[in-house]
Amino acid sequence: MTTSRSTAPRGGTAGAARGRSAAREPRPAYQCDACGHQPPKWVGRCPECGEWGAVVEHTVTGPTVSGRVVSSRMPSEPARPIATISAAPARAVPTGVSELDRVLGGGLVPGAVVLLAGEPGVGKSTLLLDVAQQWAVGAGSPSLVVSGEESVSQVRLRAERMGTLHERLYLAAESDLGSVLGHLDAVKPGLLVLDSVQTISTTGTEGVPGGVTQVRAVTAALVSVAKERGIATVLVGHVTKDGQVAGP
Repeated sequence: MTTSRSTAPRGGTAGAARGRSAAREPRPAYQCDACGHQPPKWVGRCPECGEWGAVVEHTVTGPTVSGRVVSSRMPSEPARPIATISAAPARAVPTGVSELDRVLGGGLVPGAVVLLAGEPGVGKSTLLLDVAQQWAVGAGSPSLVVSGEESVSQVRLRAERMGTLHERLYLAAESDLGSVLGHLDAVKPGLLVLDSVQTISTTGTEGVPGGVTQVRAVTAALVSVAKERGIATVLVGHVTKDGQVAGP
């Protein structure tokens, strides 16, 4: 009678199982009790808020992104069956300019943000002033044009030549994001035209107006507001000498 003996190293299977279980074990991490900052290792003083003795060890129980734990939270709205969701809020509203509607796929969608870029003098401001007029006439909600490059008197003269002086077409000249948001609160427009995004800056963000950091911060804030309030937004952008859209 012959017997066979396994040539696998003893403890191999058990070792692999222990390795898998060890990989699933929570790993230690550190977090400041005062501000929530998560340094990569324990330190006596929090590098974020400067509090002494506030960094304590805790257990990481979720996925991490850039060294920070991403924990689950209750969503603002629960997921619903797709058949119960209305598509009406996403219907495109025609701008009244047939060629622009064709490019946009039927018109402007409430909550959507569109970047319109082109060389100086090609007619971006004139086109969008006409679009704002058409929106004020037919969309049932006001339109707001914010100019960061021209005064309100200059835009008014252009509007007179075009015959776009509707009572629900509002105009402001601003270069500060906070003031732009204030106009949105006051007017509650359905359409916002910002001419141009490179001229708007926000306090608390480094960089000069038109710089990468400022443009990113301003655009992110406007996109968030547009989505939250359902405002169709058109941002005018500059182009470089090579014909490329300037900025990020």
